[in-house]
Amino acid sequence: MGDSLNWSAPEYHHYQRSADWFWAVGIITACIVILAFVFGNALFGILILLSAGILVYYTIREPIEVEYEINQKGVQVGKELHPYLTIESFWAETRGGEPKLILKSKKTVMPYIIIPVHEDSIDEITTVLREFLEEKELSEPASHKIMEYLGF
Repeated sequence: MGDSLNWSAPEYHHYQRSADWFWAVGIITACIVILAFVFGNALFGILILLSAGILVYYTIREPIEVEYEINQKGVQVGKELHPYLTIESFWAETRGGEPKLILKSKKTVMPYIIIPVHEDSIDEITTVLREFLEEKELSEPASHKIMEYLGF
């Protein structure tokens, strides 16, 4: 492989939220924070406030375009390189929605790397990755599917 494969995609799918959604988040957050303070757990209350703030921030913020690259060294996601030595296997998931590249990492902290792929380039990507990695049927983690279903 002489050249590298490059593409870009948004870092996450952006879903428009209604005002009701923001009200619900605010009411639920307020209830949990009040309960945390009533039970004397101020640290938990502060953690919930920070978490809700981050949730609202990422809901409002438009996703940035992430650059992806497959080259001789590994798979580049933005500025982070995942060398082939740290990846066990890969799978190109084309069923159920937009195609995704699933990389099974040897790292325990981040066992799966899910990368959105353009449908017209999936064959080229799998052909190149077969040179470096084992192709093994993998499924997207349930937690990732649940978060996607919930709109996150």
